[in-house]
Amino acid sequence: MISIFIMYSCDRQEQLSKTIRFLREMEFYSECQKTLVVDGKTNVVPHDFDVIQVSRSAGQFVWADMWHAGVATARFENILYLDSDRLLPTNYLKLVLDHVCDGRFVFTRQHFLMTGAEIEDDDCRFLLESDPKEARCSDIRFLNKLKYDPRHKEPFSGAGKNVMSGNTAFTKKTFLRLGGVDRWYRGHGAYADTDFHMQAGRAGCQFVDLGVNELHCWHPKLLGDQIVTKQKLDQMSLDNFIYYCNKWKLPTTLAENIAHNIGVKKPAAYVEEKVKEYAKGSSKKD
Repeated sequence: MISIFIMYSCDRQEQLSKTIRFLREMEFYSECQKTLVVDGKTNVVPHDFDVIQVSRSAGQFVWADMWHAGVATARFENILYLDSDRLLPTNYLKLVLDHVCDGRFVFTRQHFLMTGAEIEDDDCRFLLESDPKEARCSDIRFLNKLKYDPRHKEPFSGAGKNVMSGNTAFTKKTFLRLGGVDRWYRGHGAYADTDFHMQAGRAGCQFVDLGVNELHCWHPKLLGDQIVTKQKLDQMSLDNFIYYCNKWKLPTTLAENIAHNIGVKKPAAYVEEKVKEYAKGSSKKD
C-alpha cells in the first residue's frame, strides 16, 4: 500500500480541507497510512491522520526537513508526497500503485493553477476527470480562473513546476539511495525541488507521467501573519538559485541575469559575493 504525507503550512487550512475531501473519494484511501507534516505548530488535526510538527531551522522554513520527516515515518515502501493544496482524480492512488517502483518517480504533468477565484467542488471534479486535452479548452466555468502550467518531466535548471513540486510518488529505498533532499535551501525561495529533481535525474531515475489532471489551489504565501511580497520571494529565489548554480557547476551568468531582472544593483558583484559566502559556509561544515 502507500504512505501518504501531506506537507502543510498553517495558512492553508481551507486548501488542506479540500485536498483531504478529494483524497477520501479515492480507491485504496482507507488502506493508506496518512501523515500531516506541519511547518511548526499545527492548527488542525484531521481525522485518520497522524501529525508531525517540524520546527524551523533558525526561524526559516526548510523543505528538506519536511520531506525527511514524511519519509522517516512512512510504514509502507511506497510513498506519495502531496502539498496541502493539490486536487487529483479519483483513480490517482490506483495509478500510483500500478506504476511506482524502485528507481522511479511518478507524477502528472497536467498541472492547472487556480488564479484566485474559488472553484466549486463539483466543477473541480469535472475538470479532474476530463480528458487532459479537452481540459485545456475554454469552458465558461473556468474562464479567468485557471492557468495551464505543465510540470517539467526532465530536470530543468530554471523556474517552473517539476516532478518534485507538490505531488510525486516514489519508494523509500529510492529516496534513501539518493541521500534525501539537500537541507541548504531555506525559506519559500524555491529550487529545493529543482535540486532534488536534478539529483534524481543524474542518478538515473525514471520520471513517469500518469497523464491525468491536477488542480493547484490558490493561496497567498505568508511569513507569520504577513503576506510575503513578490520582492521578498524574488530575493529568496535568487539566493537559492545562486547556490544551485554553484552546486551544479552552472554558469554564474544565469544567476546574474535573474539578479538583473529583479533589480539588484551590480548583479555580477552580488552573485560573486554570495558564492564566496556559500563556499565559506561549506568549508566550516567540512
